[in-house]
Amino acid sequence: MTSVLGIHHVTAIASDPQRNLDFYVGVLGLRLVKRTVNFDDPETYHLYFGDDIGNPGSIMTFFPWPGAQRGRHGTGQVAVTSFAVLPRALGFWVERLVRHGVTYEGPTKQVLSFRDHDGSLLEIVAHPGAEARPAWGDAPGIAREDAIHGFHSVTLWVEQGDDTKRVLVDVLGFREVSEDGTTRRFAAGDGGPGTIVDVRSVGGFVRGAGGAGTVHHVAWRVADDATQLQVREQVTNAGLHPTPVIDRQYFHSVYFREPGGVLFELATDPPGFAIDEPVARLGERLMLPPQYEGHRAEIEAILPPTHLPVAASAAAFLTGVTGPEDVSADALGFVHRYLPPTAGAELAGSTTLLLLHGTGGDEEDLIPLGRALLPGAGVLSPRGKVLERGAPRFFRRLAEGVFDQEDLARRTDELAAFIQGASKTYKLDRDGIVAVGFSNGANIAASLLLRRPGLLRGAVLLSPMVPFEPDALPDLAGTSVFIGAGRTDPMVPVAQAERLAELLRRAGASVTVHWEPGGHVVTKGEIDAAQQWVKQWVTARGGAGTRGPAPAA
Repeated sequence: MTSVLGIHHVTAIASDPQRNLDFYVGVLGLRLVKRTVNFDDPETYHLYFGDDIGNPGSIMTFFPWPGAQRGRHGTGQVAVTSFAVLPRALGFWVERLVRHGVTYEGPTKQVLSFRDHDGSLLEIVAHPGAEARPAWGDAPGIAREDAIHGFHSVTLWVEQGDDTKRVLVDVLGFREVSEDGTTRRFAAGDGGPGTIVDVRSVGGFVRGAGGAGTVHHVAWRVADDATQLQVREQVTNAGLHPTPVIDRQYFHSVYFREPGGVLFELATDPPGFAIDEPVARLGERLMLPPQYEGHRAEIEAILPPTHLPVAASAAAFLTGVTGPEDVSADALGFVHRYLPPTAGAELAGSTTLLLLHGTGGDEEDLIPLGRALLPGAGVLSPRGKVLERGAPRFFRRLAEGVFDQEDLARRTDELAAFIQGASKTYKLDRDGIVAVGFSNGANIAASLLLRRPGLLRGAVLLSPMVPFEPDALPDLAGTSVFIGAGRTDPMVPVAQAERLAELLRRAGASVTVHWEPGGHVVTKGEIDAAQQWVKQWVTARGGAGTRGPAPAA
């Protein structure tokens, strides 16, 4: 009997394609090896992540449908996808998941369990056999010895596993290697990472439903076209109903559904992902199959814009700017999100809103506010690196309203380096960056204005305080600032906002102050006033360089 070699790839469903890239490239450190389209639905991306060249056994692929509803995990699915790392790397992955705010369980029996942003069930499994498989060694902040070495295994959930076992063993050539309660483990080839499938019998559990966060199918490796035809014949002889061979450009495919309901694929190792672009440039350009190349313009216009989370040059750039000691495990120094401007957004398209959350927020917190202030603008949103009782902040405080000045100075320099690095990485117009900060975020934005004059040409400061009193005032000519504050704010006294406005005006900035009757919250009135200010700032900048709106009381 001809046998399969193990796992070729796993294909899942995602929602937002950019968040998908951010997680699998930016957090897990996989390489984007191919950016193409769903061959059956060319208005949808098909993204492939893997090791340095996308070796079979390392490839996690996604159909990201923007706005897709969450699926339901249940029987008839690949429920869990497990990646392999070296045992010594497990501690690194605990720290990395914590840094990126990813909730996890474990490590239990050398396994970390977690989910991606769509709810996909994932594991990182420490196994000495991972060393025999290649890894992508150029992910920013992840050394090759800590990197993911392809798949460890997949876990199928089925009503009862006997029929699934017969297909795995009698048709595909797996062998049963262990049993633990309701879970049986099968392996192909040498039995190492990438060859393992666990079948869990979960009788009585709800049937799975496709959608974001679920696996569409698992593909098993076959060496070549001839082997694929032999295994296909075995599938047919078992009374199953395989499809004809389908050309997927980078491999050839045969699909069939096993008795437990899981969709299986037989995928050939060749021709591989370097068939239409050089290895050094994998994943950089949208690659289309020949039948769609004539429609490239229409397809590119429909697909949402995407970008890699961090350019490969970013770590080297920051090393030159701030010294290697300031480059964190994330190459730009901060966990962050970047959303490019909307195509055709005119003046807004050259503006980037630097969103700086308050205590307890994160990189997602102010994105709706940014969208409301200036629709179509780019968004750059970092997460504060200081934790106060588990809540992210941008700098330490010694007590309520009492700032750690040494930490504030250092964190301001870090944030300035991040802005410089992001400007180069994402090719931002430096004069078009407007900080939008609330509370702690507004305070570090004010510190940037006072410590790094010229870095920001505009700022929206909501519920700010005076971060520090400078010995000498900077030159803020050409810089415009909007301050929104509450008359009854229990955390920010009126005198603080007034003093900050005075300092900025004396430094030469154009300052608009808007008062609300309420407390330490962002109100609709404040948003409306800030929205008008931002529009005026963008319009004035378009007509007169970096000059902002006229000062107002």
